[in-house]
Amino acid sequence: MVVSEKKKYCPHCGDEIIEGSKFCTTCGASLDPGEDGPSAAGEKGPSVAGGEKRSYVEHLTVGFNVAASQPMVFVPAVLAGVIGAVIYWVTMGSMGYTAALLSIVASIITFVLNFASIDMSRDAYQNEALDLGESVNYVTGRIVEFIVAAIVGGLMAVTIILIPVVILMFVVMVMDETGITDAVSKSLDVLRADLGDVLLILLVSIIGSFVIGYVPFVSALLDAALNVVVGLAFIDLYANYKSD
Repeated sequence: MVVSEKKKYCPHCGDEIIEGSKFCTTCGASLDPGEDGPSAAGEKGPSVAGGEKRSYVEHLTVGFNVAASQPMVFVPAVLAGVIGAVIYWVTMGSMGYTAALLSIVASIITFVLNFASIDMSRDAYQNEALDLGESVNYVTGRIVEFIVAAIVGGLMAVTIILIPVVILMFVVMVMDETGITDAVSKSLDVLRADLGDVLLILLVSIIGSFVIGYVPFVSALLDAALNVVVGLAFIDLYANYKSD
């Protein structure tokens, strides 16, 4: 008689886990016997065993699974994409004050929604309730700081090589509720520790966006969804870095 191997399941989400895994690839919870799940890191979201470094594939896997388990996290990014597309088609070929005003309004709304997407991603990662209104209010409460950060980020992105710092800066500002200077400093620290993973996540994002660009009709929405997953991967990377 053949005795089948007993399957193991995550004690937090119930999904099957791979033998020897240090964390659940579905919910991201630590499977280290010395830690009591997500709360071991002082958070309600995916935890990381101290000193256990995740790979870029694992960061992306956690990002995808967190987003898939809480699809509302896509709402701000998708809304921003839809609004941008609608305004583009409405004002295409148009001139005058009305078209200019619509473009300005759309840019402001899209700006707020993009930062709200980071805030909702943080909430989803920490397994907190998702509320678009609260995330929008959070962004408007820090709107001046985020505008300055966007300007600084735009100037840094011109160099191309500092684009990873810009992305991490936005993540750190929201994750740690900190200012621009501190966020840039921490982003540089993360790059020094995990440069390879950061670049590989960015490479996956670039290739994914390129492929999605060939999908008719819904490419903008798919690209917005991809950006959410990539953003969650960076959030997980930063959380992993802080746990070391």
